[in-house]
Amino acid sequence: MAPSITDPRYAHAEGFTTVAFGRGGDFICTGGSDSLVRVFYSSKAERDQEAITLEQHSDNVLTLSVSRSKIISGDEEGTVFCFDVSTSALAESGKLSVEPSGTVLRSVLPARDISISSSERQAAIATDDENVTVVSLLDMGLLHTLTGHRGSVNSVSYSPDSAYLASTGCNGTVRVWDMREDEPSCISVMHKMAYVCEPGNSMDQSKARWSPDGRFVAVPCSDHTIKLVERGTWQASAALGGRHTKKISHVTWSPNSRYMASVGLDGQVVVWDVAARTAILSHATAGALCQIDWNPCGNMLAFTDGAGAMYIWDDVIPSDQGHAPPYERQSDVVHETVASHDDNDMDSAPIGGLFDDGDGADGGAEMDSDGADDDIDDGEALDDFVVDDDGGGYAERQAPRWMASDAPAHAFQPGSTPWVSGRRYLAFNMVGSVVAVAQDSYNSIDITFHDKSLHRDVHFSDSFRFALAALTESGCLFATTTKALANDHALRSADDAESVLSFRAFASWSASADWMFKLPLKEHPRCIAASSHGAAAVTSLGMLRLFTCGGVQRHIESLPGRVVTCVARGDLLLVVLEALGSVKSNMGARRLEYEYVLMTMDGQTRVARGCCPVGPGAEIVWAGFSEEGHPATCDSKGMLRVLHRYWAASDACWVPVLDTRRLASERGNHETFWPVALSASQFIVATCKPKTRFPPFPAPILDELDVEVPLLHTDTSVGQQEAKLFAARLFGDQLSGEAERSGGDYPGGASGQSRDDLEQDKLLLRLIQLACKADKSQRAVDLAQMIKLDRSFDAAIKIAVYQKQTTLAERLMRIKDTKFGSEDDEYDNVHNSDDEQPAPAALNARRHRPPAATYGQKQNTATSKDSSDMDLSEDGADTVSTKPGGMAAAMLEDDGPELVVRPAKPPVTSKPFNPFGVAAPSTSMEIKRSDSFFKAADLHSESPSDVSSRAASPSKRQQREDGAAIAPRKQAKMSAFQYKKKAPIADDADDEA
Repeated sequence: MAPSITDPRYAHAEGFTTVAFGRGGDFICTGGSDSLVRVFYSSKAERDQEAITLEQHSDNVLTLSVSRSKIISGDEEGTVFCFDVSTSALAESGKLSVEPSGTVLRSVLPARDISISSSERQAAIATDDENVTVVSLLDMGLLHTLTGHRGSVNSVSYSPDSAYLASTGCNGTVRVWDMREDEPSCISVMHKMAYVCEPGNSMDQSKARWSPDGRFVAVPCSDHTIKLVERGTWQASAALGGRHTKKISHVTWSPNSRYMASVGLDGQVVVWDVAARTAILSHATAGALCQIDWNPCGNMLAFTDGAGAMYIWDDVIPSDQGHAPPYERQSDVVHETVASHDDNDMDSAPIGGLFDDGDGADGGAEMDSDGADDDIDDGEALDDFVVDDDGGGYAERQAPRWMASDAPAHAFQPGSTPWVSGRRYLAFNMVGSVVAVAQDSYNSIDITFHDKSLHRDVHFSDSFRFALAALTESGCLFATTTKALANDHALRSADDAESVLSFRAFASWSASADWMFKLPLKEHPRCIAASSHGAAAVTSLGMLRLFTCGGVQRHIESLPGRVVTCVARGDLLLVVLEALGSVKSNMGARRLEYEYVLMTMDGQTRVARGCCPVGPGAEIVWAGFSEEGHPATCDSKGMLRVLHRYWAASDACWVPVLDTRRLASERGNHETFWPVALSASQFIVATCKPKTRFPPFPAPILDELDVEVPLLHTDTSVGQQEAKLFAARLFGDQLSGEAERSGGDYPGGASGQSRDDLEQDKLLLRLIQLACKADKSQRAVDLAQMIKLDRSFDAAIKIAVYQKQTTLAERLMRIKDTKFGSEDDEYDNVHNSDDEQPAPAALNARRHRPPAATYGQKQNTATSKDSSDMDLSEDGADTVSTKPGGMAAAMLEDDGPELVVRPAKPPVTSKPFNPFGVAAPSTSMEIKRSDSFFKAADLHSESPSDVSSRAASPSKRQQREDGAAIAPRKQAKMSAFQYKKKAPIADDADDEA
């Protein structure tokens, strides 16, 4: 198909315009002098649709860099923004989703060029100063500052394996940095190779770019040629020239490194055959051209000019004229594995043969299939190479090799965010928020409280430019630190400046409760914490400094230099450290492990310490304390964990209590959650847009996620009840354990503990009811053994009787006697106040017989399970119909020829009201089977004394004197009251007469 170039599409206002393809080739990004970033669809069918416009910048956009899931842009103010791109949304709905995810860098000078590493973990940024800044894209923290250029840096480019970084300066110097070490070093300097230009004019600057196969760096030179610097030797192996008449501003490579395209101030677009060292295509425009980029997955170019217009060149390489396609890989060696070679191996590779005289395009293509093995000396590191046997242009990715990591851990402050549009959160918790607003020569601090009745909001000017803050109800601790530790490039850059710790008290009986300390030179805070018991700071020299609320220095000790964060609550301080087991791979990935130390705020007691788990490939992104006092962490995979039983140091363990990623997937969206606080039942978060990690400004809307322990089968009613029970027991044990550790009382006193125990027992009773309905007796027994209150145990027995589980009811009665003691003994001690003789031994034996032994033994088989009543019969006689409330109220015994009524014991009046008590059928209110046992507990029956007096009324006594037979229903009514003497009815009548 013949090449074709679209008409200009004016994407921006007149001025320098940058352009970059998405990694999948399905969209094109542009940025211009109107401070906008626009995203266009690249396919012919969709490119006329309306563009996605990003308006975060406030000045001219000078540079763009796009990876698989990120767009990073920089402007003339020195602000670098990051945007997350959702390719899954494009596949599902055909629409791109681009959302801002934070500020990568704030510099006082314009950002000229950006390059993202292949792992998407780092970004190198060139500004108008003499340094190259390397930033982590995981937490937006500063990793390295590469110094050595003698002027402004205008170009940076990562090698495809991220092992090397090439940078060019306005003085024409090209530097190559080895990025494989913990501290990058400059390994090659090429003076006066690139164009010499004045800083400050983007149109006058040029960019150097690595080839996709990682073999060469293309550098536009002052003689209007493009020199190819060979990897390993770092010498120019070839030059492409003869077509441009003015400065070459930008170059780009085809996906397989066979071709190169360049644009210049002469308005020409030139396409080069690299192997043949010749230009095969060109196109001229009327004005100077700014930038150009090749579609990473196709035969397409996009370039821009100084008028703000974008052009798309389709079918650049005419395959019908014998040219090889540009989107098949040239090398059989996967470029991702090049980094595993030593420099000596690269030096010995005969790469220069690509430019031998007499080899045309066909010769280069022949080298692709025949020369791959020639590049590797026999016996040298063959494991690092993967050969493409079938010529399909692909190969398996080499598995990374892991090694011990000695890189310093990056610390973070919980509740803080990067800079976004000149604002950032220094702290955000359930007390309030601390917001820093960037001004010209200072910052302004706004402290806002959620509870306005607690304190008045605070606003003050910050001449120190505080970078860390810890907010409590009694005050706020601030600290200054360095650029690298604070990720704040608006700070003073001198690392030899003194750092400051400052505490601002909100309310105190003393008018001078504020205090401030200056740290020694070269010592800077990494993270800080504060509570009602004092303040803590962990510094870059490994010092843990503890202070009282009044500013007394009460403890200092040395910690390993791997501290990640610290948080405080009450008299406890949690310090999280990166463990020695952390490793890194030759591909740049890291696998982190953590440790924790839990101590008192006075530093005198180690409460607990040990490993702090995270998910595979995850990192800790938040730490704090729950409302009940649980130390808690949340990792980057969205798993929330709490440290349980820390008061018993040897039994301390981390328990997962919520999987936020699973929760988001169940909701059917791709939301992310920014942690704020934790309570027994809810995880307080700020819900962020998909692919964003931090909340927006102004104050975000907080969301309450119900704690859901990731047990199995939580999609069923039984699983949900088990998860609620586990969480209730977990946080209930925490309250008891913390009270035991601190020597204080349970929150709410004894009544509060009884209330919490009752709530747990209610959950257990619901599970017992479900187990009885499913005929799982052993499960019901296991649940009953967890019951804490004896009255709840009575309700469990009643449930078993009502569900016609007679064997289960008998077993529960025996368990109750073992766990809580016999109630008969208690009753006899209370009511044995007269001189009457005890009942016969045979009758006492019947008393201790469980009610379930007589109930339900001869049940009517015609009775429906869904009936609201339970029919109990004795020898086919009259039927006793009772409601659930009176299920275990009576027990009928046949003692020879005479019928003995054995009523249930009345409640002891000295005890509090029993909500699970069994009411007599004669006095209880009507309770349907569908009613909850807990609703029925709220229905107050008449007092036992009133019921007893009515039970002994003259009419009933007369009936017994007449010797009339007592109906079973009346026997059940009489069974609601306990009589100490169990004598025959006739004898009772004679005594009364």
